[in-house]
Amino acid sequence: MFSAKNPSPDYIKLTKYYKKIHEEGITYKSNLKKKPEDAYDGTSALKFADIIKKIIDKNNCKTLLDYGSGKGSFYFQKRKFNNNNYPPIKDFWNVEPTLFDPGVKGYIKPKNKNFDVVVSIDVLEHIPFQDMYWVVNEILSFSNNIVFFSVACCPANITLEDGRNAHVSLFHPMWWYGFITAISNQYNLKIFLVCYFIDNNKKLKNVSFGINEDFNNYR
Repeated sequence: MFSAKNPSPDYIKLTKYYKKIHEEGITYKSNLKKKPEDAYDGTSALKFADIIKKIIDKNNCKTLLDYGSGKGSFYFQKRKFNNNNYPPIKDFWNVEPTLFDPGVKGYIKPKNKNFDVVVSIDVLEHIPFQDMYWVVNEILSFSNNIVFFSVACCPANITLEDGRNAHVSLFHPMWWYGFITAISNQYNLKIFLVCYFIDNNKKLKNVSFGINEDFNNYR
C-alpha cells in the first residue's frame, strides 16, 4: 500500500518530528540535553568505523550512500570515539560520501544513481512497520555491491512528542535477518547486518549476520 512516493501518514508525521529535533535539539529521558548541532549527528556510526573500512577496502568501494545519515558531521570532521581518534570518516574510509536523511535540510534522496556501498546505521528501528518493506527495498536498490545495516532491538532513551519511544519498530534480531533476507533475494548483493539488544543481565549485546557474505572474512 505504501511506497517512497506514497509513504504512510505515520512516516510523514515521524519525519516532521525528526526535522524539529534537528532544528531545536532534544532532551533524553536521562535529562541529558543536546543542542541542535549535536542532535542525531550520526556519531553512533563510528562504532562500526573499523569494520566498515575493512569491508570498503576489501571490496574496492569508491562511492558511498549513508541512508538516514542524520547530520553526518563525522564525515567531514575529526572525532574521538571510544578512546580512538578518527580523521574525517570520508578520508578514513577513502570514499566519496552522499548523505540522505529526510529530517535534515539539504540531504535529499539521490536520483538515478547507484553506489558501491550503502550504509544505514540505527535507522530501521525508527521506521513504522507499514513502511518497512519499501524502505529496505529502496536501500538495497541504491547499492551496486555492498549494504551495511545496524538495527537497535531495544528501546531508545528518547520519547517522541506523541509519547512513543523513538524506536517505533522493535523486533528480535532473527526477525530482522529473515525480513531483510526475504527482500534481498531479488538483488545480488553482499549484505551485513548487526543487531544489538539488551540481554537478561541488562547488558548491551550484538549479533551479526551476513547475507551472501561471511563477517568472518573481515575480522
